[in-house]
Amino acid sequence: MALMPDPTDISSSADSPLSKEAMIEELSAHALPLMWALRQSAARTFEPLGFRTVRALLLELVGRGLAQPKELSEALQLVPPAVSTMISELEARGLIVRQSDPSDGRRVHLELTEAGERERARLREAWQRTLHAPLSALGDDELELGLRLVHKLRASASGGTL
Repeated sequence: MALMPDPTDISSSADSPLSKEAMIEELSAHALPLMWALRQSAARTFEPLGFRTVRALLLELVGRGLAQPKELSEALQLVPPAVSTMISELEARGLIVRQSDPSDGRRVHLELTEAGERERARLREAWQRTLHAPLSALGDDELELGLRLVHKLRASASGGTL
């Protein structure tokens, strides 16, 4: 198995379909280079806007309603001190606020500020512009299938957290 597969090589055809194991192997071979390419695209998109990728994702997750630092640690698969540091940085920038949880004063609840909502929208627009060209090359059926597959893969990989 090649570590860096040719992204244009489609090994299966109607004449010689791949076995399930061969398809899993081929998808696995493509996953790491795809992940790296997306990570690099994210860095090129977010860093000029003043955000590291993980901080942009944290802001997005808070905007989606993940309001507890523990939830964010689990979703990002990071240790709580790392998430706490990022929360403090975003709070210092005026993008999020911590509030005491009304049901348990020891816990905090995170919310985006108005500035945080604006930044989240700006980051989302930038990311959508980044992915627009490659995704626009796909047909409607391919996009629909891609969405279904991404939802299934994320649910199985992370317990549905992200």
